[in-house]
Amino acid sequence: MPGALEAVDADGVDPRPPERRNATSAELMADLNEALPLPSDESIRAAVLTGNGPSFSAGGDLKAARLPIEPGSRRMREVFNPVVARLAALPLPAVAAVNGPALGAGLSLALAADLRVASTRAMFSAGFVNVGLAPDTGASFFLPRLVGHGRAFQILATGRKVGAEEALAIGLVNRVVEHEALMTEAVELAELLSAKPGIAVQAVKELLEAAGHNSLAGQFEAEARMYDRASTHPGRIAARKAMVAKLTSGRPGPQAAEAPPGSGMTPPAVIPEPAPARRPTRGHPRRPFCMPDPVRSS
Repeated sequence: MPGALEAVDADGVDPRPPERRNATSAELMADLNEALPLPSDESIRAAVLTGNGPSFSAGGDLKAARLPIEPGSRRMREVFNPVVARLAALPLPAVAAVNGPALGAGLSLALAADLRVASTRAMFSAGFVNVGLAPDTGASFFLPRLVGHGRAFQILATGRKVGAEEALAIGLVNRVVEHEALMTEAVELAELLSAKPGIAVQAVKELLEAAGHNSLAGQFEAEARMYDRASTHPGRIAARKAMVAKLTSGRPGPQAAEAPPGSGMTPPAVIPEPAPARRPTRGHPRRPFCMPDPVRSS
């Protein structure tokens, strides 16, 4: 099966072939493994994974299902799991643009991404239980971290289908958009992330992963180590200089002090004092701050 995957736009990966609904065959997983960016490739700042045709991925390839069962799930351990693990461990943000059904191992691929943008045509189902199999490819790892133990148990143990709107409501996806706008929204989100200092985004990924097994004291220490690592990174230094330049350019009033010649010091930015807060008018108390509902783009 040549050309099981292809790059789309700048940093997208497009599962193929559509006639088999992007089934997670050994060939497709091998091509996905080859297409994923290397951790050392700093020219790629974000990746988008999407399906070709009406499905994101239909899960296990039925042709492979007719092959003799291999003892010890060797194909799972050697072919499928390493690719899912590599996708999850990318040092850059990965966005899954779920354009249709994401089933079985296809669901796991979507869950392994950092963010999921779903088309109104998206549908999610583990489906393992329906064919008498245990969850695989990390579904039992990723799903409870997104939706909680109870919902994850229900989805995995019943094999039921979860539509796009329900997926948004339970936190399985980050955004639901009209089908025609899916790739535009997903690429814009990837571009937003890629515009941030890479070391800072990488720090977020690593710290959230560490939080799953750290104590609070351990997480404090992990944050401190990452702070030290990020603070001297060239990306952070460039971002700080850009922020200082933005704060000090084109503003009336006091200017930043000049550093003494040869001192090697960066002139401090002058940030104006915030305006005093207004008192609420008597009889009209301030409205409480409310968290917004999950965003649904149109």
